[in-house]
Amino acid sequence: MKYFSDTLNTEQNNRKIYQALIITLVGNLILALSKLYIAHVSGSSALQADAYNSLSDVLYSVTLVIGMMIAIRPADISHPQGHRRFEPLVGLLISFSMAWAGYQAVSESIDKIRTGPTTFDVGLPILVLFFSAVIKGVMYWLIHRIAIDLSSPTLKTAAIDNLMDTITSFTAIIGIVLSKFWSPLADPIAGILVSVWIFRAAFEALQENLGFLTGAGASEERRQQFLDIIRSVPGVANVHQLFAEHVGSTFVLDVHINVDGNMPLYQVHRIETEIEEKLTAIPDVERAYIHVEPLGYE
Repeated sequence: MKYFSDTLNTEQNNRKIYQALIITLVGNLILALSKLYIAHVSGSSALQADAYNSLSDVLYSVTLVIGMMIAIRPADISHPQGHRRFEPLVGLLISFSMAWAGYQAVSESIDKIRTGPTTFDVGLPILVLFFSAVIKGVMYWLIHRIAIDLSSPTLKTAAIDNLMDTITSFTAIIGIVLSKFWSPLADPIAGILVSVWIFRAAFEALQENLGFLTGAGASEERRQQFLDIIRSVPGVANVHQLFAEHVGSTFVLDVHINVDGNMPLYQVHRIETEIEEKLTAIPDVERAYIHVEPLGYE
């Protein structure tokens, strides 16, 4: 008798997750410390806003490491279907961390506008921001590849956060340059624009991970993909019910099909097994329950 699912994460997948976690934590820690120091020395609001963003990245990196280490644990008697539901919970915490960074960024910039911006040497802040944009671009590329390979929404959220950081860094550079050659107010204004990018990314991450946590269904495109696979199996006369919902970051499918009622049991079992194997071969489908009924039953 089985008490929990046999679905296990492979050693190769776990190694990829460890790589993504190391890249995220080390990269964000280096960038946060360098930005905070240079922002303090230079007095740039745009760089200060970007530094707060990087500081939140460090916080979410720690959360990501802890959460993903729990999520990749195999199923056991306490969690019979595995621990993957912890993954969107981590993604949710990341979105809150991003929102906190956005709040800090906009608050700092508004204070600078009220009190009056200060002049500063633009050379070092621009150099740091450009360096940050390059590093974050590389981090996005590396983590996005791993997220696609593993169909991991949490790593996808982390990758998107890196992409947004690249955009915000270039936005901050523009603000610093304009503060030198146009108006000192350009720097805190750029800080506000940076916060807008941060809030946008946080909202999208929040929306996606809430869907995972609350059992959101599949899109019509994904439902059609599942239906095409089921109907391609010889012996399937009709598919009269398909439920596809998220359990954590992966899908669980409940399928009801019709077959010839006079078909021998071993053939029915073959059809059921083939459907299950084809569906669970899709990376983000964790389980598929197949219910077989004779023609005429719906």
